This record gives sequence, C-alpha cells and structure tokens, in this order.
Amino acid sequence: MLVTEYIVRAIRDQGVDHVFIDLGGLNDSFMPPLTGTDGIRTVVAAFEGGAAYMADGYARASGGLGVCFGIGGPGVLNMVTALAGARTDRSPVMAISGEVPRSWEGMGGFQDGSGAGLDDIDVLRRVTGVSLSASSRAVVPHHLRHAITHAMARREPVHLSVPVDVQRAEIEAAWLPIGSDLAANRALDVAALERAVALMATADHGNIIILAGPGVQHAGGVDALRAFAERFDIPVATTLSGKGLISDDHPLALGVFGYGGSRWAIDAIRSDRVDVLLVIGTGLSQRDTMQWDPRMLPSKALIHIDSDPLLIGRTWASDVPVVGNPGEALHYLAGFERADELEAGRSERRAFLTSVRAAGPRCYGIEDTRSDAVPMHPARVVAELRAAFPDDGVLCVDSGAHRAWFAEYWDIRQPQTHFSLTNLGPMGGAIPLGIGAKLARPERPLMVATGDGCMLMHGMEFHTAAREEIPMIVAVVNNRSYGNIYFRASKMGPGPERLTDIPGIDWVGFAKSMGGDGERIETPDGIADAVGRACEAQGPYLLDLNTDKTYPTPVGVWRARQHEWEDND
Repeated sequence: MLVTEYIVRAIRDQGVDHVFIDLGGLNDSFMPPLTGTDGIRTVVAAFEGGAAYMADGYARASGGLGVCFGIGGPGVLNMVTALAGARTDRSPVMAISGEVPRSWEGMGGFQDGSGAGLDDIDVLRRVTGVSLSASSRAVVPHHLRHAITHAMARREPVHLSVPVDVQRAEIEAAWLPIGSDLAANRALDVAALERAVALMATADHGNIIILAGPGVQHAGGVDALRAFAERFDIPVATTLSGKGLISDDHPLALGVFGYGGSRWAIDAIRSDRVDVLLVIGTGLSQRDTMQWDPRMLPSKALIHIDSDPLLIGRTWASDVPVVGNPGEALHYLAGFERADELEAGRSERRAFLTSVRAAGPRCYGIEDTRSDAVPMHPARVVAELRAAFPDDGVLCVDSGAHRAWFAEYWDIRQPQTHFSLTNLGPMGGAIPLGIGAKLARPERPLMVATGDGCMLMHGMEFHTAAREEIPMIVAVVNNRSYGNIYFRASKMGPGPERLTDIPGIDWVGFAKSMGGDGERIETPDGIADAVGRACEAQGPYLLDLNTDKTYPTPVGVWRARQHEWEDND
C-alpha cells in the first residue's frame, strides 16, 4: 500500500473516526485514502487553525486522539496557536503536514517548509511535544507510533511532516494499535498517597477541601472523584478548566475557584478553617490560584496529586507530593480500607459547608440574572440560555468577557459537559472546537458561547458546520465591542475606547449566507423560544444576542486580588 494509505488506516485502527483538513497541493496524495477508507469521515475546515481546533475538540469530547492535516509551511504554521492551546490544556492532537519532495529541500522550492527550508518542524517543536519529519518510508511506522504514543501518554500535541515523495512510496507494514496500558499510564505512588491519607486523618478540625482540575477527567476519574467526596463528605471545588467534573447541584459542590469563581469556592478555600487542601489534576496556574493567592494555602497540609511531577510544586511546595494517575488515586481513596481514619472530621466538614452556603448565594450578583434591561444584561442572557438548554447539552466557551459571565452563571447539571480553551485563551477557537466535540458526541446537543470579536477571527468555520450539516447553536453575545478590552480602554480616554468598537454586523445575515440559519434577540423574554427553535434546526443556528457592554464582568474578587499583586505596585 502507499504510505498515505498506511497512515490513514493506522489512524482509523487507533479509534479515530473523524479527521480535519485544510486542502493544499502538498497533501493531495492523502485525499484518496481520506475519502475511500471505511470508518473515516474527513471534514474540510475553512482554515488550518480551525482544523486543529476541531481536532482538539474531538480529542476532548472523545477522550482519544484528535487528528488534523495541513500542508507544510503556511498550512501547518497556521495551526500554531491552536496547537499551543492544546498543549497548555493537555489535549492529545496530532497534526500531519505534507512537505515538499526531498529533492527540493533548501533549493528555494515553493512552500518549502522542510528542515533545509523554512523549517516548520523546528517551529512546531516550540508548541508540541514531538515534531518529526518522515525522511523515508522506512521510518514512517516508527515515527507514527512514537508520535501517537507521546500524544496519548504525555497529553501533548504532536506533529509529523511527510514529504510528498515519501507519501507516494510503497510500504509493507502492519499497524498494532497502541493500547490504553501504554497510552494511559496507571502508575501511582501508593506510599505517598498513604502519607497523604494519614495527614488528612489528623486534620485539626477535620476540614478537607478537594480542588480538582482537568487531569481528573483526562484520567477517567470523574466517577471516582464523586465517590470519594460522597464517602467522606468532602466539599469539592474545581478550576475553571475542570468545570463540569461535578454537577453544580451536587450537595458537596462549591463551584469554580479562581478566575470566574463562585462565592462558595472562593470563600471556602480562602477560609482559615481549612486544614488540608487536596489538589488533584491541576498545575495551579495563575487563574486556578486567584493570582497565586497565599490565602488559599491550608493551615496544616497541601497535598498535590498529578501524573506530571513537574506540575507539582511549580507554584507552591507540597507537603505531600503524589506522582500518579489522578483517576487511580481517586479510585484508591474512594475504596480506602481504613475508613475510620477519615470519618472523624465528617461532622465538622458538614458544618463548615453549611456555614459557607449560608453566607450567601453561590454566584456573585445573582440579582443580575433577573435584569430586564435592554440592551440585555449578560447575566440574564446566560441564565435564560441555561434554563432553555437541555441538561445533557455540551457547552463550548470562547475567550472574552463572555467567558466570565458563562463561568459564573452557567451551572453544570451533568458532568463532562463543559469545554473551553482556558489556559492560553485564544479568541475564536470555540466554534471549531465545538464542531469537533459535536462530531465526537453527536447524541448530545451542543452550544458554542462566543462574542462578536471572536466571530471575526474564526466565524468562517460556521460555513464548515453548515456544509457538514452539523446541528449546533452558536450564541453570539453581541456587545459590538471587544468587551474585556473596552473596560480597560474606557479609562484611557475616547481614543483607546474607540479602538475597541466593532461596528454593527448583521450576524444573522452572515449565518444565512454561510448556509445556516439564525435570529436576532433583543429582549430576555425572547431567548427561551429562540433556543427551542435552534435545537430543532438540522444545521448550525446562530443566536445574535443584543447585550450591553458596560456591565463589569462578575470577577470582582479576582480583580481585587490582581491589584494586590506586585506587578500593580
């Protein structure tokens, strides 16, 4: 068979049933196997970056590998931001790029991105875990296996460049799928975990809080997290990137801690009554720590569990570092045999949780969700969208002011229904991310929460959704502005403020011109019916939500902490 056939069949046998591509001459040889291989559906994106975001969304929703194709040079370089976002969010994506023939390398050939030319392989090494060139047909099976293993085991994007003459070469090789025993390391330092349990058992007041991040979901530990918390009545907060690990209506749920955080989570974790903070599956980044707020440190012990030892202690030294698979750790804790050691503090934890909840509602500014203002208050918009959308629906959130509104007011009713590019935060990625997620989980309704600024960046992928007849709701929080930047610019004067304006755009007309449908909504009481119509659509449906940009985002506690930080002195 040809090398291109071998690669496509290997991807399929690895469990991937959708791949994403932006077309170009250096990838022509991939087109026959991508359209003629049983079990593979190929989606053509409007932009290479969109293809990479789609692969990322597919990886997050499927729990497996996401794959995208683009030509070398300009094509794969257009993927850099999306691959960087996948790396910072620990998402396994493989980008495959066609490259000029080996005989052209360094000769000034058109679109030469080879090592002797522009060297896109080296560029992508900065944003991926592995970037390799398949310099001959003999190395293709080895490089492909190494790249996929790295992507799955290290949870990083990878890149494989294949020159066109290698693509067309004949190869005789078998593909043995990479199993979960290699792709998902189940190793766990049990001795360290037992030391952690001993510390939790001797907590002065029995107060323990779990702060869980996306590593829990990556490791398949969502059910075990809930089982452990319920067995010992331990309150659970999540990072924003971990939003959805536990339903917001669960009696032990505190909500999000950090940027976009809830009152309950922030008050509880920063309380001086917390003895032990159990951090699992998060690297404790700036936004996950309230700008590295030392008030979140517990009085007795910080326990940090992660599969990557380099993420433990990056922010604060851990009293008990536990290197291991977060899912395995939670399974161990949920079934811990010497349960009496953790029983003693149960009543104290219940009383503490009750006091936190009694101090005020979970969300800040909850009264804003009832505002009748026109243009609409963003809090009311989110509340109305949430009330009208099915409980099992998936939400993909873009970057911008709307991220804070959805973080605060969109409650998660079923676990694993929230996806967002949280750590790098590139604008515009949510529509293609949502396309990938919807194709991975077609049985679930899907909504993209985005803004008019984000639409200017990757809104053309709406056409991809229309062409592929992908039903999804695109909720555009339209404030005719780059909202987050507006708040800062408005304090600088009329000139800077004017730079943030986005003059009126007919987004509904745009959606219809792309082959989809949509409607503009001016008042809050029109949102529910519009969502109903959108849910019945056979393709993408855009909701143009007329909102007011002047309301400050509900991250007042976060802003106050930023002002305390040394950079603002």
